[in-house]
Amino acid sequence: MVLLSGSAMIGMAALQSSLVDERLAGNFRVSVQAQMTAESTLAALLASDNATERDRYLSTLLDGEDALAVGESRTLRGTEVEALLREGALDQFFSKLLPPNYDELNAEEQTAVRAQLIDSVEMMFERLDDNRVAVAAVDQGLRLGAQGQSRLVFSRDSRVLRSALFNSALVGCSGVQTKGGSTISSYRSTQGEWSGQPGRFAEQDIPLVRTMSEGASMVLGGNEQIHGGIEALGSVELNGSFQVFGTILANRSIYLNAEGGRVKGNALSLEDIVFGNGVRVDSVVSAMQDVHLDRSASIGKGIYAARDIRTIRNPASDHIDQAYRANFSSRSNIVLNGIEAQPCDTADFAGNSLSDEIQRYQRELTSQGDISVATYPDIEWHFTPQAIARYDSAGDVNRWVSHAAPQANTLFSEPVAIYRVGHLRLIGSPSLRVSGGDVVIVVDGDFAMGGGSGLTIDNDSSLTVFVAGRIDVGNVLNMSESKSLNQQGKPTFSLFSSYSGTDIGVNFNSSTRVIANVYAPYANVSVNLEDDFFGSIRGRSIQVSGKGSIVYDELLMGAFGGAGGNASGGSGGTVGWHLAEWQ
Repeated sequence: MVLLSGSAMIGMAALQSSLVDERLAGNFRVSVQAQMTAESTLAALLASDNATERDRYLSTLLDGEDALAVGESRTLRGTEVEALLREGALDQFFSKLLPPNYDELNAEEQTAVRAQLIDSVEMMFERLDDNRVAVAAVDQGLRLGAQGQSRLVFSRDSRVLRSALFNSALVGCSGVQTKGGSTISSYRSTQGEWSGQPGRFAEQDIPLVRTMSEGASMVLGGNEQIHGGIEALGSVELNGSFQVFGTILANRSIYLNAEGGRVKGNALSLEDIVFGNGVRVDSVVSAMQDVHLDRSASIGKGIYAARDIRTIRNPASDHIDQAYRANFSSRSNIVLNGIEAQPCDTADFAGNSLSDEIQRYQRELTSQGDISVATYPDIEWHFTPQAIARYDSAGDVNRWVSHAAPQANTLFSEPVAIYRVGHLRLIGSPSLRVSGGDVVIVVDGDFAMGGGSGLTIDNDSSLTVFVAGRIDVGNVLNMSESKSLNQQGKPTFSLFSSYSGTDIGVNFNSSTRVIANVYAPYANVSVNLEDDFFGSIRGRSIQVSGKGSIVYDELLMGAFGGAGGNASGGSGGTVGWHLAEWQ
């Protein structure tokens, strides 16, 4: 009996130990699963397709009547959390928590089960200081009372970055107008020729066309394709069957007037958004005043307005795709972060502006007179860092003749040989070749190219021209062999203009392929294209016409060592939210 009793006691102790181990393992499992639910909730909040609604809500915690004081917090529970996230964001995770007999339940019972699951999820927002908000997601006992918690810290700032001189395809500081059906795109030249398809500016929703001055507006006249986003400090007006492959952000109203027009990102306005006939916005429409919808307007993922959503359709949410019709709100607290105005001339030439730098060159360098690359007898010209030479084909000469020698100076604080001339005209039918390295020319007067002339820049070389007068590029300039960047990654052909007259200061009127990067912050720029333009254009204002494409090489972001000074990079100076910590 003693042995039997001892054996029984040992067996019971072993059984109890096994039960304790099993319970510990089970508790650990459900606690881990609870932590996973909390982290999945925050991952859904972080998702890019939830950014607009998330940033809007975070802004309300810092601004407006319902703003939190530093140290205060606000908690969203259940359906409030679900409303903040995109529809269906947690469905996959919740499906793992459903009881085994869920499919056997009737609709009412299934609804009750799902309601119990979502009601246990909380999201707490705490204001840490003037520009930071901590967000904690808590699973309050979805699994047998186990709790899990994860925490993010979001920061709101302007993230002013050191920018490239050529950071977008088109930057019209006081305005941009296009007509004729141009395509404005981007590509990466190291990956081959432009395919005609959208590049990374579309994939990453980066502004490809921008304005920079207060109230500066943009008008796209008809059938343009923008393979990226649009940012304007004034209004944006789109006409014709336009296609915008990114987000439109405007400090003033957005007018979508075209039949068959499409915006593949968001449409965001600090004033009104007005739809014309049959326009489609694939993502979210959000306005800090009214949204006006025509009967055939179509929106993918939600409509939000601080004032009214005006439409003859009833309910108005029918404009939204079926799966997202819960994402609809008028008279709501919409807070969008606008675009900050910037000076048009952001270049930093060792402390000088562009205008100051050209004046410095004119003080320090001796002019070598006008150069006219014209017709007979000077049928060929050759520019190198060591000399300018011309081939004199006159019968008594018939040889290369030295024409000018450079002078030592600096460009962006780096030593460089520079030519200073009066007017520089490449006209008639001669050819001009640039080779042997980087050639820099300062032009006191006008710079003109065209008339059948050919410009060849060798792949190991570049041509940079500073122009005080007008720039005129004619309609038969031949640049068929040049590439956007040379072998050293430098822009092949760059034009810097300090012209500030009220007329057209920079004019491109070309029926052939052109490669150029234009920095003319004080000049009005006109571009009329029948073929492709590879490069970037910045001007006081920009007018684009013709059916040619303007194609930006994404590698231009690093041009001239980031000499863009304290201007925004791809974000256009937008104040926004970003993730600072995940704890």
